[in-house]
Amino acid sequence: MKQSIREEKILKVIKERKTISRLELAEIFDLTPARISKIIKSLLDKEIILEKDVGVSTGGRPPVILTINEKIFGDVLGLNLAPKNIFLTVGQINGEIRKRKKYSLDKIQDEDILNFIEKLISNSLASEKKIGVITIIITGFVNHEKGISIMSPHYKWRNLNIVKHLEDKFHIPVLLEHDVRAMALTEQQIGACKGINNFVIFNICEGIGTSTCIDGNVYRGFNSMAGEMGHIVINTSSIRKCSCGKRGCLEAESSNTAIINRITSDIKIGKYSMLKDILSKKGYLDINDILLGVKKRDFLAIQVTSEAVEYIAQGLNILVSIIDPEKIILVGDIFTSKFLMDTLKFELNKFSLEFQKCIIEPTKLGDELFYYAPIAVVIKSIFENKKFTKKYITKLGGSYDFN
Repeated sequence: MKQSIREEKILKVIKERKTISRLELAEIFDLTPARISKIIKSLLDKEIILEKDVGVSTGGRPPVILTINEKIFGDVLGLNLAPKNIFLTVGQINGEIRKRKKYSLDKIQDEDILNFIEKLISNSLASEKKIGVITIIITGFVNHEKGISIMSPHYKWRNLNIVKHLEDKFHIPVLLEHDVRAMALTEQQIGACKGINNFVIFNICEGIGTSTCIDGNVYRGFNSMAGEMGHIVINTSSIRKCSCGKRGCLEAESSNTAIINRITSDIKIGKYSMLKDILSKKGYLDINDILLGVKKRDFLAIQVTSEAVEYIAQGLNILVSIIDPEKIILVGDIFTSKFLMDTLKFELNKFSLEFQKCIIEPTKLGDELFYYAPIAVVIKSIFENKKFTKKYITKLGGSYDFN
């Protein structure tokens, strides 16, 4: 095998382990000490790795610990585009976040979103001098490899090559990722799925999406569209139309938007609910209003959300049966309700087989899931996306050649 290929694989292991000795690397790759030392010397000369400190001796000379040289990588500027907010992050690949800021999109028109993003980037680049990469995270259909937002219903984007557009404008490497896949990488690196190779992220907001990690890698599918669980028809007799055009999709039955629309409609046709006063005062309901109704045991709120949870349980049962994951992490406001989580567990018990062992629990990361995600995407791409890695290192005057 060529030395350059060995370097690439060795760097991936050092990145994953964070610290490791030459002897451990030699054992992993079945190389002689002389061979591994030659490759390590090449990486040290290029300043891609460092000798960090001395490890504990097991009888001979104490091992020298190797680690990635984080100084050759610039800071990460991340923009996580949720349906109603943009989460801005400035941080480093060691996971440290220096700046967090959330921007509400209530007053921003769809056609101005791209301009707004460009202004955020311009302002950040002017104030943060060490940024080496921009990460854009977005909902909808995303082609990660080509950098294209295939279709984002919340921002009305279709076939927008946002990576090329931003790289041409700002002359800095850009990465694009799907929101739920970025969540999966985040849970894998700092969350409840650390050390777990097979898991699923199930996200409910204005829509519904999932991301599956198999054997430690996020599964994207042939067309880069894997994980569209929200568009599986779960209720064949439903008249509710989904954003995809079909009727009875899980998203049309159980998303935040579906729950809010149904309760709002029921109140307007005369059904009693304590939420009527809130609707009259505000002119609209949001998911927090619905959860307040559930907490106060409002009959309409409990009826609609419980039915939505029943469909969610059916969807999760499909995931468990097909994928057989070790863990499913639930993301979404409705999973903060103890009543709805108890309802979900009750419904799941109807479907689960006795020998199916799958942990299902809400995320514990909160908003950190959105702020850390851009960093998680960059960490995953280093030494795995060759073209990006080379651009990222050379941005700050470093050099690395995979050839």
